[in-house]
Amino acid sequence: MDRERAFVVCLMAALLTLTVVMAGCTSSVTSNNTSSVSTQTSENVSMTTTTNATNETHREPITAVQGQNFAITLRSNPSTGYHWEPQFDSAALSLTNSLFVSDPNPHNLVGVPGSQVFTFQGLEKGPTTITFNNISPSQTITEQTVYTVTVT
Repeated sequence: MDRERAFVVCLMAALLTLTVVMAGCTSSVTSNNTSSVSTQTSENVSMTTTTNATNETHREPITAVQGQNFAITLRSNPSTGYHWEPQFDSAALSLTNSLFVSDPNPHNLVGVPGSQVFTFQGLEKGPTTITFNNISPSQTITEQTVYTVTVT
């Protein structure tokens, strides 16, 4: 009888552990398929990522006023080890801030996804590009998102 009871307890513990692990896996899955762009006029434009062989997505063009800030927001979950790295012409643009904003987390869970907000300032008038590389923990570029910015 004790042996059967021990077996049932072990089985229940294994099932509970499996349930917790599976719940954790499904709740931490994020989608990097949406992003928004905010300019100094607070206009938000939502766009969706297309998946193709090169994993490169070109976003809607941005117009920025010289000397003023604008923000680009990308979905992110830094707890996974992946992160966004912007590449841009530092004569044309200046990165003034980068901030991670977590999604609502009423249960104080670890690893909640959110958005990475990059704030730039237009320095030099004319067109330029910003390429965001999504870098994996092994330092591989897994995705690229490209914005064309015209500073006026």
